[in-house]
Amino acid sequence: MNEKEKNFERLVQEQKSTIYAVCYMFSSDEDEAADLFQESLMNLWKGFDGFEGRSSLAPSWACLWAVA
Repeated sequence: MNEKEKNFERLVQEQKSTIYAVCYMFSSDEDEAADLFQESLMNLWKGFDGFEGRSSLAPSWACLWAVA
């Protein structure tokens, strides 16, 4: 596992509850929230290279990408 993958895994482990809660707020349905959570993880991965370090990885950056 490379450094990017390790950092992403750490982010997901630290913020998965927060990201899921944001997804649930948008849907209020557990199945739909789970789908949104998976889509959010894909968005986070796609945007992870763009993280510039000006904000904390958690939770502001992760939540912004989760709803993008």
